[in-house]
Amino acid sequence: MPSIQKNSPLNGLAEGQVLQRAGSKGANVTLRGVASDAGAVAATISNSHGPLKGWRARRVGEAGGGKFAAELAGIPAGGPYKLELSMGKERVARVESFFVGDVWVLAGQSNMEGIALIEGCAEPHPLVRAFSMRREWRLATEPLHLLAESPDQCHALRQCTAAEGEALRCKATKGSGVGMFFAREMVRRSGVPQGLICAAHGGTSMTQWNPALKAEGGASQYGSMLLSVRATGQPVAGVLWYQGESDALPQDVPLYEKRMTELVAATRRDLSQPGLPWVTVQISRVYGLAAKREDIKAWNDIQELQRLLPKKIRNLETVAAIDLPLDDGIHIGVDGFPRLASRMARAAARLAYGDRRELPPPRLESVSKLRLKRGLSFTVDVAFANVVGGLRSGGLPYGFAILDGNGIDQAVVYKTTLHDNVVRLHLGVATASGLYLAYGAGRVPICNITDGRDEALPAFGPIPLEKPAAVFPFIREWKVTGVIPPPAPLAKIGVPDPAAHGGRTKTYTTDFTDEHLLWQTCKEGHAYFSSRIKLSEPMRLEFLMGYDGPFRLWLDGKPFYQDLKGINPIIMDEKRRLVSLPAGTHDLRVAMDINQGLAWGFCLRLRRVDVTRGQIESGDYAKVSFLA
Repeated sequence: MPSIQKNSPLNGLAEGQVLQRAGSKGANVTLRGVASDAGAVAATISNSHGPLKGWRARRVGEAGGGKFAAELAGIPAGGPYKLELSMGKERVARVESFFVGDVWVLAGQSNMEGIALIEGCAEPHPLVRAFSMRREWRLATEPLHLLAESPDQCHALRQCTAAEGEALRCKATKGSGVGMFFAREMVRRSGVPQGLICAAHGGTSMTQWNPALKAEGGASQYGSMLLSVRATGQPVAGVLWYQGESDALPQDVPLYEKRMTELVAATRRDLSQPGLPWVTVQISRVYGLAAKREDIKAWNDIQELQRLLPKKIRNLETVAAIDLPLDDGIHIGVDGFPRLASRMARAAARLAYGDRRELPPPRLESVSKLRLKRGLSFTVDVAFANVVGGLRSGGLPYGFAILDGNGIDQAVVYKTTLHDNVVRLHLGVATASGLYLAYGAGRVPICNITDGRDEALPAFGPIPLEKPAAVFPFIREWKVTGVIPPPAPLAKIGVPDPAAHGGRTKTYTTDFTDEHLLWQTCKEGHAYFSSRIKLSEPMRLEFLMGYDGPFRLWLDGKPFYQDLKGINPIIMDEKRRLVSLPAGTHDLRVAMDINQGLAWGFCLRLRRVDVTRGQIESGDYAKVSFLA
């Protein structure tokens, strides 16, 4: 077993160390050292009240050949304890202070390293110890991570001296992280000491945490983490992981899940802890960085992958941080750490010790179909599992968005209401075709919905509001007439010809062919529209129509659809009709009665129904072309 503290006569236990308990069985540790004679080795473990029960001069090993070995098993959780090893009347070793409790690895990048302001940081606690980057046990104080203290090249080119390290701590104005708040919360919840192994490094990517670099030792982040854990000579309760910002890039997103899966598997294998718990934090927000649309998408994609990690990796849980305040453009602030620490502590207690007193964080359960309300309003219900005490928000609920296929917010969520475990979105839109739902979309969202425990909803999406479909854009280019005195009732007119009535080509800026400004000034009349589509191959198409007045549609000169009772409001995609069409160009004609000036217009688009889901998801199918 590696030496923990230089120049110590005792190998296996260092001053101030936290030994990892094995549940109610307590901690086990193997000690080795130098003895001047042969014989039985006895251990006495004491606290402030005297020797622990069963630990007064307890025989734990043998000495011989100038050495001794001792196996201490079942040391109960608690501390600080004092240890004395003796052989007869000779004291062969002594540790003035050690603890038994839970030890956690702090790993990832800057939001785990701790970059927040020191002012307001968590105060030291006598039962919280840190295994510093110098690999020495000490009372945990901020900043926990001092990269310059590390002997490993991946953290520092030159290891600072102990005096230099203390000077850096005294001068630090930033360096607070979630680790101290987490440990204090775990002490409060469990009543046992907590140890923190400092292994995080700001700005690091999954490439730098690659387990394949283990052979490089301290030259790699993964190798350095293993060296620190192994230097304690003990197992750990779990890994606290906050990373992903550096991998929110288009080229890295496709590799993220595989890299995380390999990292967790390798850590469990290399530490011989096949069920080692992982508590991960979903990345939050980032301000002040100009980004292309694909970069914004990559940020949300990483969040979505992290949300789904518990389905991919056993004994791993992801907690949300999307609603927490920041200290700068990307780092969680001191005010947010107590909240994040509580979320992580709940997850840690469940994963490490099967604490089922509380449910996991809220999990997206279902999204309802679009429901029509009166007027132009629709609703969508988003249900969550694991909601305790009902959903709530500080002020109006924010965070949900409806996006198009390019990730553009359609700005249609005009109200959000909370109903126990359901979020009801009120939308000023009448279609779900080609639209997506997201919470925390973009890189600077405002999100404030939690349950009664202050467990936040995770950022998610975008997910389709309906099953993927081969839906084409709304037809926006039409040859359109002004208001024409009706030659006959709409039901009895022939195929309308806009060109014969002075029609002109018009491109509409929205999906709705809105002629309200013109029609509202007239009491009666018709308006005619024409357009064309071109098919490169035979297709089976569904016409998706919406209108707010009497409406007729002709296809290739033949009546195709009519509704002479159409009235407000317009409902996009409300009416549908299927048709099989050969390859070639097809003519569309529309006629509407302006209905005493109450009608505004119509919307029309097409959906291909003769392609497979695989083709839809890949986009590998022939599309409809639109002609002027």
